[in-house]
Amino acid sequence: MKKLFRYFAFVSAFVAGGSVGLYAQQPFDAFKTPVQQAVVHNKSLQNSILENQKTLLDKEMVQGKLLPILTANAGYGYLHSGFDLDLPTQQLPLTGINLFEGSQKGTVSTQVGLAGVTAKQVIFSGLQITNGKKALEHKAKAQELMTEAGYDQLAQEVILSFDQLMLLREIDLLIEDSDKRLRKEHQKVVKAIENGFAIPYDRDKIKLAMLELESKKAEVQSNRELLYYKLEELTGLPQQELHSISYTLSEIVLGGEEAMQMNRKELQALEASQKAFEYVLKKEKGAQLPMLFAFGNVSYVNAFGTDMTLQDIPHIGDVKMSSNHFRAFPGYAVGVGMKWNIFEGKAHKSSIEKARLDLQINANKLDDTREKLSLLQRKTKSDYELALKKIAVNQQQVTIAKNNMRLASRQFEEGLLDVTERLEAENEYYKHSLSYFNQILSQRSMATELLKANGNLYQTIMQ
Repeated sequence: MKKLFRYFAFVSAFVAGGSVGLYAQQPFDAFKTPVQQAVVHNKSLQNSILENQKTLLDKEMVQGKLLPILTANAGYGYLHSGFDLDLPTQQLPLTGINLFEGSQKGTVSTQVGLAGVTAKQVIFSGLQITNGKKALEHKAKAQELMTEAGYDQLAQEVILSFDQLMLLREIDLLIEDSDKRLRKEHQKVVKAIENGFAIPYDRDKIKLAMLELESKKAEVQSNRELLYYKLEELTGLPQQELHSISYTLSEIVLGGEEAMQMNRKELQALEASQKAFEYVLKKEKGAQLPMLFAFGNVSYVNAFGTDMTLQDIPHIGDVKMSSNHFRAFPGYAVGVGMKWNIFEGKAHKSSIEKARLDLQINANKLDDTREKLSLLQRKTKSDYELALKKIAVNQQQVTIAKNNMRLASRQFEEGLLDVTERLEAENEYYKHSLSYFNQILSQRSMATELLKANGNLYQTIMQ
């Protein structure tokens, strides 16, 4: 009886803790919809996609710097100023009067309105714009790949939950099968008691085992409900649709190329980042070169309501002048300009050195990731192959335990075994059956872990 209780304790821990089982082959089509919906429904992945869109907008902004910039301006102002004007002295030939002798002081006031259109375009930027655009292209690609890397993890979580549900279904079948046998044995013991061939103690031990089964049924149902709630949260799908997904737990056999082909998105993202940092370094070096640009301007100027006074003109005194307007239109200006930052302290040198350091840091991450993924690839392949070998052993154990249970049942009917030995045989069959399903889940886990280690899990599901 104690062994039977230990078995139920084992089942309880197994159900409560869950198993690491992942569905990765057979009806893959059944998982396409929930996994796709989980990707769409996941807020973290949505934010990653939005961040990627921001980077693409930054790239468009940088690329737009090669296009001409067209600006329009207009203004109005009032000007009042004193001035001191010194012109060369001019002598009139007939009168001998000297004009503009000495400096002339005066005041001027006017209202000014102006408007214009200016176009400016970069001709050469030291390749800063070109390299900056390429750096952002590779940065966006790296972000996209890192977002896709999250698909495998999310798919694994969804499939794990479904595998746990299928495990609970297998436990249901085992409990139901055991309950039928125990009820049959209970009826036989009751009749034996009536005929004086058994004692009530045997009946009570079987009854207690049947009550334990009822407790496990309720526990399994509770865990099943929690798993469906989890899947509903992960995928956003209604439970009715989730209930329709069903499959049989069985081992997964992967092809060699499918299992070992490296397609890890994190590695590809680091490679894209390396390209991005290389272009950032080129961009910073290009800042040492001058920037050339072309410009053009069309303007309109109108000075109106102008009053000007010249003070103390010889022989005349103060002279006051005014004008209704003074217009200049159109005013054209075209040309080429250059901007060259020859010395900026250590800012430019530090920017180049920082870009070199970022490039080296990413290169170190890339090498380290390659080494770790290579080790992970070998480990997961070894675990997968070992799990496949263990399944055959578990199958033999289940077959032997089932035969022993049938033999014990016949011997119990013939009075050759007591009830404790009969329940012990039942317990052994359950234990090895659960061990078999546990090994199936472990093998499935290793198979899908191998796919995930190589970055092929989501891709395989979507095939």
